[in-house]
Amino acid sequence: MTTTETTNMTEEQAYYNAYLLLMGMTTYEELADNGEFLLPFDHDDPQVILDYYESIEEYEKCKKIIERNS
Repeated sequence: MTTTETTNMTEEQAYYNAYLLLMGMTTYEELADNGEFLLPFDHDDPQVILDYYESIEEYEKCKKIIERNS
């Protein structure tokens, strides 16, 4: 696995963790129970998470974020 692939996987996992928190599907405690976890900068801002998922064309997640935060 290349460094770029590892970075992409780390970024993807960080945003997925933030998505789960935003959607109320997990808590910080539950994430911590699984060991160390990553979150993106400003992870509590729905627009940051929405922008990321728009950039990778995950439109189903975008729709859910918009519905949840409308």
